[in-house]
Amino acid sequence: MTAASVSRRVAAPRLRPDLAWQLRQGSALVYVIWFAVAVPLVIAGLLLEPRWVGWFVVGWFLVLVAFTIAMKLADVRRRKSWAEVVGQLDWRISASEPELLERWPFPPFAQDPNAEVYDVTSGRHRGREFWTGKFRHKVRRRDLGFDFLDLHVDRPLPPLQVLPASLAPVAAASLLPLKLTIDGLPGRYCLFNGREDHAEAVLHPRAVEALSQVPPFGFSCEGRRFVAILPAYRDATTALAQLDAACDLLDLMPEQIWREGEQWAATNQS
Repeated sequence: MTAASVSRRVAAPRLRPDLAWQLRQGSALVYVIWFAVAVPLVIAGLLLEPRWVGWFVVGWFLVLVAFTIAMKLADVRRRKSWAEVVGQLDWRISASEPELLERWPFPPFAQDPNAEVYDVTSGRHRGREFWTGKFRHKVRRRDLGFDFLDLHVDRPLPPLQVLPASLAPVAAASLLPLKLTIDGLPGRYCLFNGREDHAEAVLHPRAVEALSQVPPFGFSCEGRRFVAILPAYRDATTALAQLDAACDLLDLMPEQIWREGEQWAATNQS
């Protein structure tokens, strides 16, 4: 598999990113769902045949076990597939790179001092250095997480964070959004940091066309940092397609935004 052979149009995931994260992490949501179904099963068993109650509970418990095993096996297959892609493209995988946290001065990366970065892949794609992996953080005792893609940029960018509404629960749970109206974007996008006119300039028709071909993702930038924020647990094909789309977004960045970034950087360095 090569980056060039990946179709740019990829189907969106069936499950919301925040729910997918909670289910795959085996969070309390899994057990809440289990009990929400188990209670009616017990009541139905008592009404129909009390002797069956135990079998109902055991059967439903086995469903929980099977679900947990299926999630683990799916994660193993996803990791194996990504490792094959990394080997073919001469990229590098490391368990974690905590120093990456120092690269991100913008929310939500700056809000949890105990945030973690893991499953990091680094390499070069279309002439740009990149780092991609998983980001886990906590907001008001709630564990959240998503995938990130840090792309190297030569010139500074103004502060800006734009996310699809579907990603907001895991990537910007503590921030207040401003709804963006951008023709052609799939779903609803929100501005969480920066100026609305900057977001509208970045999301011009050609950029929207590139983004519309892949499942929704957002981005944060400030200075010489550009980080795409993506749903976790993506397959290799989707990850490569979104990597291309993020590169397109930077290639299509209006000169006006680069100039705004240079002015912002000069003001904040003085």
